[in-house]
Amino acid sequence: MNARVFKTAPIAVACLALAQPYAQADEAPAVVASIAPVHSLVAGVMQGIGEPALLVRGGASPHTYVLRPSDAHALEHADVVFWVGDDLETFLERPLEAVPRDAAIVRLSDASGLTVLPFREGGPWEGHAHHDEHAHHDEDEHAHAHHDEHAHEDEHAHHDEDEHA
Repeated sequence: MNARVFKTAPIAVACLALAQPYAQADEAPAVVASIAPVHSLVAGVMQGIGEPALLVRGGASPHTYVLRPSDAHALEHADVVFWVGDDLETFLERPLEAVPRDAAIVRLSDASGLTVLPFREGGPWEGHAHHDEHAHHDEDEHAHAHHDEHAHEDEHAHHDEDEHA
């Protein structure tokens, strides 16, 4: 499988090189993209040639995705597969072994010039936690204010009862 993996091919070059034999043919290459952002890029390059298949749809997570039979079928008939890599899409490691021997597998995490950033904490993510903390305090303050309002209303009702008695 390693000989078939394009480790340094950018999406556009790989798509165009693989699409060339299909330029005069009536049939488009069978292309599979793992996740929506990759699918979008590949579809843009393939515009007018064909539409790549997308494996992980909607709100599904590539970390926990399980292939459907239609996904396995698309992989078995693929001319090229674009995926980020096994760090993100562990579900594809074994199924990629079923991809035809003459198919190209493009692992985008190995592309030349790619800078992989370390796992980050804080920054924008910290802002959400801080916002949630404020939301919790606001809810508490609202609950206390709401409680104080009812307590104040109860006092008035009690005074009114005493005055009418």
